[in-house]
Amino acid sequence: MLRLALLILLLSACARPLTPGERNFVASVHGPALDTSRVRVHRGALIGNLTHERPARPAKACRERIRPEETGTVKGSIAALVVFNRIFYAKRYFLSDFLADYPEAMQLEDAMLLAHELTHVWQWQQRETTGYHPFLAASEHRPGGDPYLFELDADLTFDDFGYEQQGSLVEEFVCCRALDPDGDRTRRLYDILKPVFPALSPRSPVPQDGIALFWSQAPRKGICS
Repeated sequence: MLRLALLILLLSACARPLTPGERNFVASVHGPALDTSRVRVHRGALIGNLTHERPARPAKACRERIRPEETGTVKGSIAALVVFNRIFYAKRYFLSDFLADYPEAMQLEDAMLLAHELTHVWQWQQRETTGYHPFLAASEHRPGGDPYLFELDADLTFDDFGYEQQGSLVEEFVCCRALDPDGDRTRRLYDILKPVFPALSPRSPVPQDGIALFWSQAPRKGICS
């Protein structure tokens, strides 16, 4: 993992800061808990070549329900990864601005992935309390497993979840508040995240007709109820 991270850094000398639209989005999610001035976004040269297999995820979370249902064993590639304050995107996922039209419009999946990766940056910036290190997050990835899955048990707090699960919680909330802000799942996620991110907004400022999805048949109404 260390050699990979060093190689990525060497091959990705060109990086960009967060754009105004991306910073505006972050303000409604992580808020001032995340120092956006230190974040850099890279077009990672080799990220997309890293593949993995995992069991199909149940169509339970908003993240899965906005995509066609999975079956069997799913083979995928890494879309992005974080090394300290730097986010490395695979070439096919990288954009010069993931939220160019925010808050009037947004591509929801782009916003979700950015929120997930920025949660890892937050974990690094707050490492004195989170204990985070990229090696520890990498250790959660085991053959045949899926470190991103989580259950919203009533007595769990944010600190009870693993590093990848924490990123997934934020990603899932971005999905739910955009499509179903009054849903029960949305409120449960908000209750978990709000103590950690006090500036978290319960609703997305983007109007429903401004939210784009890659899958045209994705359900919207009641998706997090």
